[in-house]
Amino acid sequence: MMILAGSRGLAIALSLSVAATPLPVSAAGGLGGLLGGILPDVASVGAGNAAGVLSYCVKNRVLGGANAASVLGRLTGQPGVASSDEFELGEQGTLQTEGGALPLGSLKGKLKSRMCGLVLKHARDFL
Repeated sequence: MMILAGSRGLAIALSLSVAATPLPVSAAGGLGGLLGGILPDVASVGAGNAAGVLSYCVKNRVLGGANAASVLGRLTGQPGVASSDEFELGEQGTLQTEGGALPLGSLKGKLKSRMCGLVLKHARDFL
């Protein structure tokens, strides 16, 4: 378990027992690199994996509302997206970036919610 203190004195406990390759984090201010560099940079996530992760986030009620469902529907309607291996990984809750994999099930609460939000934001770039 790793304890990380943020600039506002908040401590976030993050327990990741991941056998996959560790993910690089971006500098603060990118689509990753938030919360003191805890979250991976999602800029390298492809359309298939982004759609699969959105599906995971919607099905697990991490993301709700018409916006996420609309982006998911439009993205999965694109040729090859829903039939890709990356989509299947995403639906299982695995975010696949250039540097490795992150199982979203290992994230809790606001951290998982923030990661799903970042993927939603990135997924709009494919539309």
